[in-house]
Amino acid sequence: MAATLNPRYTFPQFIVGRSNEAAYAAASAAAVAPGALYNPILLAGGTGLGKTHLAHAVTAEAALRDPMRTAELLTADEFLRRLSTAVSAGTPELLLDELSRAALIVVDDVHVLDRHATAQEALLSLASRALAGAKQLVLTSDDAAGASALARRIVHRFRTGHSATLGVPDWAHRVAILHAKAATLGIELPPSVAHHLASQCEGSVRELEGGLTRLLAVASLDGSTLTLALARRAVAPRAERANGESAPHALRGAQLVQDAVAAEWGVSPDELVGAGRSRRLVEPRRIGMLLCHELLDLSLREIGAAFGDRDSSTVLSALARAREDLEESTAVAERVARLRQMLPASGGAEAAPTH
Repeated sequence: MAATLNPRYTFPQFIVGRSNEAAYAAASAAAVAPGALYNPILLAGGTGLGKTHLAHAVTAEAALRDPMRTAELLTADEFLRRLSTAVSAGTPELLLDELSRAALIVVDDVHVLDRHATAQEALLSLASRALAGAKQLVLTSDDAAGASALARRIVHRFRTGHSATLGVPDWAHRVAILHAKAATLGIELPPSVAHHLASQCEGSVRELEGGLTRLLAVASLDGSTLTLALARRAVAPRAERANGESAPHALRGAQLVQDAVAAEWGVSPDELVGAGRSRRLVEPRRIGMLLCHELLDLSLREIGAAFGDRDSSTVLSALARAREDLEESTAVAERVARLRQMLPASGGAEAAPTH
């Protein structure tokens, strides 16, 4: 086996969601019964979405299930290197014969071969040999431009070929990935922290893990506990990371509102945006949403994102209940009046300094 298996890249450590369940199912089937169902298999997706994880997982699982079964895992670069050596020695057929003897052959990142005509023909020949011998071939490829032309060609050439795409995980999936990753490190991630990271790191699993790593590094250096405030400091808002600018006024304003409301009701900002549903949390949470709507003119979606990624219908209901609270309770109305005087409007921008 040319590539060293990464012990972290196993099926149990691969978090399945709607964006990758088809790819996971195809890889699992290949590991359980190589060559029996889909062959060849193409796993395509953008950078950092789990293609290499599945490449290692299917290889490890196949070997675990049957130690006598040979599994061959190669990166495209390794395939190129070995093929170049074989061509120089005049033995490319011997290399293909050797590889095709394995019960499972996995080639990671085959898009690398798109500009190498000799390697493309060699991989096509390897695919033919593998299928003729009922051996399983699994390929992975970037999907930035519709996946590798070579990979598509190989899959479509054979009647039993199958392709599956790994997409960007949705918010709930990202939260699950964060909790699972933290658990492997022996860390229990507070829901509000996971929600914040999942909202700010949307691009890929790799970006998500990078956000968690930054947070843990900051916590370790500062000796801090994992709180929403620390997460906000460690992982800047998307707009700030993309533009190198300060966070938008509306985003800063939402945090100001949450801090002020939390202080007024004697709860923490973490609790305010968390999943707790007790009255001591629900009442200030919906008041905070109302103030964000009135003072900052945030949309339902923006308010939901700021308060633990709640959906728009939940926010709409909370706004209606908050208005009822104001009408029915003098105490709540007085508290909200105090907050309205304290908090700046129009996006929460700080007052301009006087000279």
